[in-house]
Amino acid sequence: MAQLPVRETETPRLFERPWVLWLGFVWGFAEATLFFIVPDVLLTLVALYSLRRSAKLIAVILLGALAGGTVMFYVGAKNPGRAEAVVLRVPFVSPAMFAKTRQGFERDGIWTLAKASGNGIPYKVYCVQASRYANWGVFIAVSMVARLERFAPFWLVAAALGIAFRRRIDHRPTVPAVIHAILWIVGYVWYWNRIM
Repeated sequence: MAQLPVRETETPRLFERPWVLWLGFVWGFAEATLFFIVPDVLLTLVALYSLRRSAKLIAVILLGALAGGTVMFYVGAKNPGRAEAVVLRVPFVSPAMFAKTRQGFERDGIWTLAKASGNGIPYKVYCVQASRYANWGVFIAVSMVARLERFAPFWLVAAALGIAFRRRIDHRPTVPAVIHAILWIVGYVWYWNRIM
């Protein structure tokens, strides 16, 4: 029995432009290094309108995150104290996060990265310590799993909502973008109040 193709919402032209993919790469890199807002904000917005375009976007965000993670891995290997001091200057990163990740590394080795998704500790905190527990190849392999594990749930939920509400999104395309922004703002206010 042939399945009917899932019709996507009318993708805003803005999301079809190549710079959106470049923005995803840069955002993935930045969040893995010194930026403090996750690229999921962009990913979930695009996913509401286009599963296909967001699939490309998650791939370039992942590449950016792995590139940024590599930089932090090597900075942490070369000068661990300085790397930790720099990451501690990122808003909302605390010494307690470093203590918790150290315990995780000592207990689970590099696999603590894969167990960490959703614990609220930024990837960069793990990256600057990871060279003490694994070589770069193992770090990248585990990072790929850990980053996908982090990005995929939000992406899939946003894409499912985009498909489920496609007629409403087509009819009023700015409403989902406004709701999306409000949800991310509320989520970040809650997160920052929780960790402070």
